[in-house]
Amino acid sequence: MIRQTKLLRALLVMFLVGLVLASGLIYIISLDLAETYPKVAHLRLPVYVAVIVGLVPVVVAVKVVFDLLRVVDQGEAISTPTVRLLRRLKVLVGITAGYEVLGLVGVWVAAWVSMGQTKAYMLLPWFAAEVVTLFLFTLVALLERLFGAALELRQDNELTV
Repeated sequence: MIRQTKLLRALLVMFLVGLVLASGLIYIISLDLAETYPKVAHLRLPVYVAVIVGLVPVVVAVKVVFDLLRVVDQGEAISTPTVRLLRRLKVLVGITAGYEVLGLVGVWVAAWVSMGQTKAYMLLPWFAAEVVTLFLFTLVALLERLFGAALELRQDNELTV
């Protein structure tokens, strides 16, 4: 089991490095977009800060996954801490989904006010991110229920022995 968690830990570290690199890339792209669309150039910094703030729950969720892997490595996969960590992860993914909706509405309104129209290619990344986030929310909620039920069965079996 430790071998699988080491691989997942390595993937999570690569994911975090990718987030840092993507943050820098988003900043560079925002500079280019400010030159291309001068009408909305004043929105560059607020949108960039909003994206960075939106990454905070994602980074905290990665920390929760590291904690979950630690519990699994200790041989306590079906335990109260696992259910608690899955619940925390579900909340963080839910916060991210809500924040993405706020970002979608904010960009939509800002683009409409500044340019009088909203381009579909501006909204498509938000729709894609929202679908992925809702999928993760549903998956984590399901895992929380499964591990909760398994924990109840484990506790019942320990009482009957």
